[in-house]
Amino acid sequence: MSSLAAELIEEQANSVRRKLNIENVPAFDMYYVLEKIQKLAKNFSFRSALEDELGDNEATMNDETGTLIAQENVLDDVKAGRTRARFTIAHELGHYFLGHEGHRRRNLKGVYATSIERAEESEANIFASYFLVPTKLAWDAKSPEDISDRFQVSLQAAEIAFERIQTARRKATGQKRRLPDSVIDFLKEAQKKGYRVKSDISDLDQ
Repeated sequence: MSSLAAELIEEQANSVRRKLNIENVPAFDMYYVLEKIQKLAKNFSFRSALEDELGDNEATMNDETGTLIAQENVLDDVKAGRTRARFTIAHELGHYFLGHEGHRRRNLKGVYATSIERAEESEANIFASYFLVPTKLAWDAKSPEDISDRFQVSLQAAEIAFERIQTARRKATGQKRRLPDSVIDFLKEAQKKGYRVKSDISDLDQ
């Protein structure tokens, strides 16, 4: 569970986009963004990792020096617009812009050692999602595939963003989240058998 509210993280991600003049750009050039942040921010730089510097990690953010260090192949993939690399860099930028301190290194099982590290990883993922797929730009998205194509993110990242946007739509219109079909079928069957069903399924197809 993230200790920072998702709304605050969204505001920060949107603020960064505005400052970079990419507020209305769906699939921006991530390498250009890195270069622009390096130019605008006094305490930010990025570079390729030295041999064995990162171990199995793809990238890390050194808060003491303000340096984003990434494997050379990750930066090459960013230039090529590959989705995994774009998310990796957006995630590390999340650590930077959310003010996370220290080095976050996973153990051999891919698990972070402390609850603070785990919370910050969650926050950085949330930042990356909002930074890559702003709610307002994806408001009219029809499907995860639509988001994946328009915002140059993986299908997995697109599915998470699509669920978030659907939640925002329901909140804006006062709609409740639709129950899974399996649950609806179960409730309908229970209702037919005379059981009292508390969930409102009256507006669903019989």
